[in-house]
Amino acid sequence: MTFPALRRTPRRAVVLILVLWIVIVLTIMAYSLLFETTTEATVTGTRKRQLQAEMLARAGVAKAIVDLRNDIMFSTSDDVPRFDAEGDVWARPEEGKDEVVLGNNDNAFFSVRVYDEEGLFNLNRMTASNMLLLQTIIERIGYDEEDAEIVAAAIVDWRDSDTTPALANAPHNDEGMAYAMIRLEDLGQRARVREEEIQPLVFRNENYLSVDELLEVYGVTPDLYFGPGTPEAEWYNARLGGPEGERFHIDDRARRRRPADEERPLGLRDYFTIHGRGRLNINTAPHHVLSALAEAGGDTNGDATADRVIRLRRGGRRDNIDNSNAFQEQQDIMADDEVGSMVAAASNLYPVDVRSSIFRIISEGRVGEVVSVKEVVVARSLEVLIRDETFEAVDRARQRRDNQSGRWERRQNRDDPSQVIYPYVRIIQAFHN
Repeated sequence: MTFPALRRTPRRAVVLILVLWIVIVLTIMAYSLLFETTTEATVTGTRKRQLQAEMLARAGVAKAIVDLRNDIMFSTSDDVPRFDAEGDVWARPEEGKDEVVLGNNDNAFFSVRVYDEEGLFNLNRMTASNMLLLQTIIERIGYDEEDAEIVAAAIVDWRDSDTTPALANAPHNDEGMAYAMIRLEDLGQRARVREEEIQPLVFRNENYLSVDELLEVYGVTPDLYFGPGTPEAEWYNARLGGPEGERFHIDDRARRRRPADEERPLGLRDYFTIHGRGRLNINTAPHHVLSALAEAGGDTNGDATADRVIRLRRGGRRDNIDNSNAFQEQQDIMADDEVGSMVAAASNLYPVDVRSSIFRIISEGRVGEVVSVKEVVVARSLEVLIRDETFEAVDRARQRRDNQSGRWERRQNRDDPSQVIYPYVRIIQAFHN
């Protein structure tokens, strides 16, 4: 006697288990495919937003370059002296530079700012004759007089071509040995080390390649460079451990009260650039730079003098600044007794001017939460071009655009019709975020 049903039951169980496994495998595959598709869509969307943000940042740079070109083009005149000030189109944030929306997406925009590099001191123009200015800046940040003198000399010695220390009463006639001895004295080890065993400190004796290179100079601590208590200084101090000896500490009591409109403590990075002709534009220099220059020239209240300079050049305004009160010539600077005295006293430390040719552009493109930042340094100049057959296309374009004929007439060299004066803006340094 047989039982067919009983013989088929194990087979059915096996089939059921196989079906269940197949369902599980298919479910896992479907979930994996869904996860991969979702991830790819997210990555693609993020990359798209990153590309859009980068293009927006580039649009901001292009906007700033156009403003710089237009400013120098329209200010070129035989009747009015050319000068650069806070009322120029490139400097005004309200001139289409803040959260500019492109297209129909309100979450996609760029913001761009242009800063005058010649409103700061050129680090590569600092020599022994500028020591007093350097020392004044360092004291304002918070070093005592002796430490400020040592660091000011080290900053000069880092870039000058000789090996003689700029520090007065240096303990050795070789800069590397002199600062090595000062370092050992600071660490309390000078008496235990013979001179022939001292390892000299290294100085590049070349121009600074960036302002950040100051961090490699003896005595320049993160607090001095970034500003005391700033996040960058705290990060470096946690990494490096701060000053080794008793020297080069910021004295809170010696630190000057900073103006209310400054958002953070100031450091050396806020005073210097590596670009420019070595002349300070009094129309664009910030308060702390003007104040340091005034004090270095012997002014007992540099902050008040800086306030006066800014008030004069802005005509007392805080917003919507125009150039009606800006210093247009050197004579305008000397016309005010207080400002003229400051400039005259500080002229040997750092000369003052009213023109600029080097600018820093910082543009931020934002799409939602994705941000791209482009930072470039540009040089602006007026070039003289010779009108020849290559200008035929330009002439034809001029005829088609009669509404811009006045602009071309202003570019034309009146003394020589074969010449055209043309504004150029060239990128000389770019930073990548």
